[in-house]
Amino acid sequence: MRPFQFSSRTEVAYGIQRVSSIGEDIARLGGGSKVVLVTDPGLVALGVAEQVSEHIRQAGIEVLLFSNVASDPSAASIDEAAAIIRESNVTCVIGLGGGSAMDVAKMAALTAGDQQPAEHYALMANPFQPKKIASIMIPTTSGTGAEVTSTVVFSTKEKRKVWGWDASMAPELAVLDPSLTVALPPHLTAATGLDALVHAMEAMTGKRQNAMIEALSLQAIQLISANLPRVLLQPDDLDARGALSIGAMLAGMAIEQGGTGIAHCIGHALGTLGRIHHGRAVAIALYTAYEWNVAGDVAAHAKIARALGAQGESAEELAYAGGQRFRQLVEESGIKLSLQEDGLSKLDEDRFVETMQAEENAPMRRNNCRETTEEDLRRFARAILAY
Repeated sequence: MRPFQFSSRTEVAYGIQRVSSIGEDIARLGGGSKVVLVTDPGLVALGVAEQVSEHIRQAGIEVLLFSNVASDPSAASIDEAAAIIRESNVTCVIGLGGGSAMDVAKMAALTAGDQQPAEHYALMANPFQPKKIASIMIPTTSGTGAEVTSTVVFSTKEKRKVWGWDASMAPELAVLDPSLTVALPPHLTAATGLDALVHAMEAMTGKRQNAMIEALSLQAIQLISANLPRVLLQPDDLDARGALSIGAMLAGMAIEQGGTGIAHCIGHALGTLGRIHHGRAVAIALYTAYEWNVAGDVAAHAKIARALGAQGESAEELAYAGGQRFRQLVEESGIKLSLQEDGLSKLDEDRFVETMQAEENAPMRRNNCRETTEEDLRRFARAILAY
């Protein structure tokens, strides 16, 4: 068993209607008399942002709302949020939503302490200043696990999807309340759930895998694969929603330590090429690359297959059966494989391959259990663009 160090920097609180105690959480973290709530327009329209704001106001705390957050957020959105945080002089920021809103909140809470724009820190070109503002994340999806990670993803002015990361970016608290995920439409429930499943699988098979990552990943895989179909059939099933929330959080902890792999390399390239939801992109990616990837670590893929409920006589047979089970989950979720309506076609093959090879996608390729060649990437691109 290989040596490792493990730490989780984020406190986690779980429970149905747990968000009703958010005012107490803010006070405990020294949040002061006002906070900035970062969310997205959809949650404002659904009334979820107001629901959470009211819980905060009941504790005597003023809420400043920032909702200029789009799917796959931009550096400009982070800069705008940071300016509001800086000008309001708050000591606590809350991220409410999916990965996009939480990523904006996490990075803006860190960059608000200085005058540098988000792109100054892209791909760790420059170190962050010490964190001065606490952050609390309240996910409304069961997907990215951003509530427990120290990493964010955002788009530059040139539309490149890049990373920012720092240990202090990890939130002080994650509040998991499955009642807040019920309003999520089925297609987004499917896409975000599959994103979380891919997180667990890629952390489990990556080059940084260890006993802790394996424990987190396998539990996440069991919870997500068993409960995502239940939630898609019965959206109001809070027990299944809760299991998905916990599974996504555990998968987030797993990638915080173990990173991701080829599916996220492909998925982030798709996000750069077109406006394709991240969860859908990585699901399509692993749907395409799963069987190719098995040869990189048969034993790990066999363990994943058992967690998925697949069967096989040998480790190799079991590992490939896991791939069939994953593809079945993707198909049953209703995820659309074809990208033609998203504006991508076979004519984009060269650009797709080039984007997968870009600097910002290199860490995911290098962490993958099987080494990739340019020809491998071209085969993936060709297959995906042919759906």
